[in-house]
Amino acid sequence: MPSAEPSSRKLSHRIKPALTGAYLAKWFRVMSNFCAILLILATAGLVLILLKQGMFYSTNMSYYNQDQWISYGQTCRLTYASGFVPNSCSFAEVNVTGAVAWSSVGRQLGADVLVSNQSVVAFVTTCYITGIGRWGTLYLLVGDAEFPQCNPQGSQEVLGMTTLETVGTPEYPDGAFLLSTCSDAIPSRPASVVETNGMVRGVSASISKVFVSASDGRTEVATWDQPNYIATVNSLNRLYLMRVWVVAHCVDMLDAEIQALLGYSIGKTSRKVLSIGWENSHDVDNQAMLIVFQLFMCFASLALLSNDGLITLEGLSGLLQNKPVLTYDMIASLERRKLLLLAFVGTFLFSPLYVDVLRYTYGIEGHHYWSMSFLMMAVMMALSWMAILTLVQAVPVPSPWRNRPLCYSAPVFIYCTVILFVGVELAKGRGPTQAADFWTYIAPTLELCINGSMWTSGAYVIESDVGITPVIYIVLPDLVVCMVVAWVLSILAHRLSWGRCLLNTAWTSQNAFLNELTTPQWVTSLDLDEANAISIGNKRYCKPSLMVLLGYCTVLDKSGDKVARDVAVSCSSRESSSTVDVGRESHLAAGNLKPASKPCQETHAQYMVVSIYDLVPTITSWLRHLYQPKVVGTIHQNKFDLCKSTTRVSKPTLYQYSRGDCCG
Repeated sequence: MPSAEPSSRKLSHRIKPALTGAYLAKWFRVMSNFCAILLILATAGLVLILLKQGMFYSTNMSYYNQDQWISYGQTCRLTYASGFVPNSCSFAEVNVTGAVAWSSVGRQLGADVLVSNQSVVAFVTTCYITGIGRWGTLYLLVGDAEFPQCNPQGSQEVLGMTTLETVGTPEYPDGAFLLSTCSDAIPSRPASVVETNGMVRGVSASISKVFVSASDGRTEVATWDQPNYIATVNSLNRLYLMRVWVVAHCVDMLDAEIQALLGYSIGKTSRKVLSIGWENSHDVDNQAMLIVFQLFMCFASLALLSNDGLITLEGLSGLLQNKPVLTYDMIASLERRKLLLLAFVGTFLFSPLYVDVLRYTYGIEGHHYWSMSFLMMAVMMALSWMAILTLVQAVPVPSPWRNRPLCYSAPVFIYCTVILFVGVELAKGRGPTQAADFWTYIAPTLELCINGSMWTSGAYVIESDVGITPVIYIVLPDLVVCMVVAWVLSILAHRLSWGRCLLNTAWTSQNAFLNELTTPQWVTSLDLDEANAISIGNKRYCKPSLMVLLGYCTVLDKSGDKVARDVAVSCSSRESSSTVDVGRESHLAAGNLKPASKPCQETHAQYMVVSIYDLVPTITSWLRHLYQPKVVGTIHQNKFDLCKSTTRVSKPTLYQYSRGDCCG
């Protein structure tokens, strides 16, 4: 008997989509699914970009040219034999380190820069620079005829340039002063520093570095590449400890750089421009393991998402063609998809480390990806909360509360958490602030006294368990508040959508398929409202969209599909335009179509129900030969039959994805 209804193909050309809430909700669900997939792809892409730019190991040079220096004093006189001439230095200069250490600094400075001018009584100018993060460095410029200028116009001749900082080492756990001297009297030994961007900077290995004890003025020669600003950041755990350090160098200035300077100092004998720069480096312990794990989790998430991608593409295609479609909310389904939820959490697990790395490199490349790293951290925390709620389901529920879980909207919770958190941190200017205050989150052991104020200059506690405070600890209060607000909004969103906060799931026992599943008890993001089912008499039929939401889907062997298409009268949600799919999940905006007296009329097609994880392996022949997915059950004439646990799909049979039928 031929169908009395027009074909779905013809009908789709005639019926225009009505911009109802249900229709717009389908688009939201499809776009939400694509956003989740794109977020994983963006994470994988960001990791690759950051790897190229030195995520887990970086080296970058920084400079402070003389036009940035601040004058401090022009009183000290220097001799080769005794260092600073007694009583020549001002109180402010001596007070930088204290009298004992300052005398040792003078003796070492005289020995380094006056080795070829031992009879000269040199002139020493002190200058300094300070930063927002309460750090400071003292410069000493030595001239033979007059006091050099901190901010010269053009070139000026000097005998040497020195920086005075502090350092913490195992030998000096309470800190020591570190004197780094570029002397015109010492022949330069070329060396180089390779920056993360590939640029090779020439430096001198003949720089003189000496430890000066703060307590007794004792001096000890250090290696030319002795670092200071040595610290650690424990973002995750000690296995992936982030280590940072800074090394002062005598830098070979490029001609183009020299021409851009307002003023600079040159060696009187060598005629070489003297400049001190800093090699800023960081390294993450066990970075190879971390990279492998991160990429594995990204690929695992994408592999698990391939099943959702296939169904979502089918839904998008149907929406674009105004055809019956199956749409579902993948984020809400994570409650049932524990493996995918775990993969998602693993994908974003290292975001706290990325934030700390980007904080350290903020002024170079980190500012480009700062907001993205905060987004990843917000997603990780929100997904972790969803995982905790999933575990709560294992707690026994009292009888009065049974089958009455609290409902919330998972997409609203995730998206509101991200938007609120990233918005709040941007409004606070967290990026530049954290970058500037980087060195304030660890207590110094020795400081410089400049203008009566204490300034950190590179000496910190050397134990790895006492490091710089990770960003996640600093922003955690903001993140928790944003999550609480988002959680409340997600509950209100569900109430506005469904009219209630508590869900009655007792009806699921009246459906053969749903009765085989464990229903949520305490809290849920699943739309298990009875309005989501098809009710005929005392029968409750589970729609295909609800089945996918719960982590299952249907496939059809191609021969069975052909039989189904040959049936004249069919009301299956897979092919028919008169699908009985009422309620909020209705797939057609049909104006005058009347539902049949049965949810679906007789069809010869038999659908196989498989886990959504097994969709791609089932329809891909070569994967099916490697792994035979399990068949959960079958749907025939709208009746669900549970299969034996040993039932598997057939290797030789060709299968294809199908939206399937409602089942009771």
